[in-house]
Amino acid sequence: MIHFKFEYSLSIFVGNLLPDAIKFGVTAIKQGTLAIFSIKQDAAYQALAQLTYSPTNWFTAGFFVFGLALLLYHFHYIKEKTMEEYDELYVFLLIGVILHLAMDAYFIENSPWI
Repeated sequence: MIHFKFEYSLSIFVGNLLPDAIKFGVTAIKQGTLAIFSIKQDAAYQALAQLTYSPTNWFTAGFFVFGLALLLYHFHYIKEKTMEEYDELYVFLLIGVILHLAMDAYFIENSPWI
């Protein structure tokens, strides 16, 4: 999904990578390895997999971040123009996350990779 502004496309790309980056990155750091393809699916991996798979968790975290941004905007740490840009970037980040979750659900349901 290429958009007119590079930042929006980059936000979608980061949103698409974010669930797996959290799941595999944190597990790899915990297991002390850089080889993400040899990660053992231990309890930490399963917990992160459940946490990053749910759209509800992503929207909850997003509302928390959005609320924090509104608080900073209220106390004039963020300008109105900057707040509008953050809102747009956040929406495109969520689009990337939702696309990733939809593709995961499709591939897991149809299991062509297993």
